[in-house]
Amino acid sequence: MAATGIGISGAIGALENVSGAMSLRVWMEANREELLRAWNGRRLNWQALCAWFKDVGLTNADGQAPTVRCAKMTWYRAGKTLAARKDRAVAEADGPSRDQAARRTVAPTDKARSGPSDEEIFALMAEADNEERRNRERRERIAGYEAQRRTMAESNGGGVQSEAPVEATQSEPAPLETATRPRVKIGQIANHVTMLKQAPRYGADRDKPLPPPYVGPRPDGMPEYLPLDALMPLDATGRQPDGRIDYEALPGLPRRSFFERDRDWAKACIPMVEAIPHEDRSLILRGLLMRARDLMKTLY
Repeated sequence: MAATGIGISGAIGALENVSGAMSLRVWMEANREELLRAWNGRRLNWQALCAWFKDVGLTNADGQAPTVRCAKMTWYRAGKTLAARKDRAVAEADGPSRDQAARRTVAPTDKARSGPSDEEIFALMAEADNEERRNRERRERIAGYEAQRRTMAESNGGGVQSEAPVEATQSEPAPLETATRPRVKIGQIANHVTMLKQAPRYGADRDKPLPPPYVGPRPDGMPEYLPLDALMPLDATGRQPDGRIDYEALPGLPRRSFFERDRDWAKACIPMVEAIPHEDRSLILRGLLMRARDLMKTLY
């Protein structure tokens, strides 16, 4: 087929100007976009194009007539070259505005490097104060328990001197109920506490059996109004039937089925988890604390 039969006037003019002296890649870089516009997205017939390239003298880098594979690769590389040229042109055109934007971001960057903001500092200080308060309360509780044990040991001994009072006290510890009982202060009015009861169960929940009772000491941080039967037993699996973590039924923590509302359950969980030192909290306990705090925020 003659060159004039292709029907692309721009390509014919370019070919007439170079008279076959131009390489295939240079021609593609000069005419690729025009050919694509004229062909309007239709598929290129590379067999016909390679025959035309041979007729007009367009060759590859080795001076040979290009094959279909060679022509396609050259076409692809020409497209990448043109795209890179456009990107460089855009970058050069946008250079001044980009420099101005970079200068505008210098101040925030320097501020970020200078340290945390006042709000972040206050939040860190509040968290540190809360952690110290919890540790102090825990130390005071332990000290109170030790004082109660010593008082009980002295009252049980009476006026009789024991040959080994320390060993006797260690071998016969005071009962747990007595050891953990608050110290009596004369004239002190007791706090009025109304123990919470199991929430009513409706529908299918009524037929679900309650978990076994909790057996063990009253955990630290447990609200006074909460009975022990609100806790899951220590040997509970803490998992749902499909194997996922069941945050609403963790061992030794309040079970969701005891409460009528999510907020009440979250309110009971938070102090019990916070009573555990931060370094001793497992990932599951941290996840429970996050869930409970989120419920308190969204439900207030």
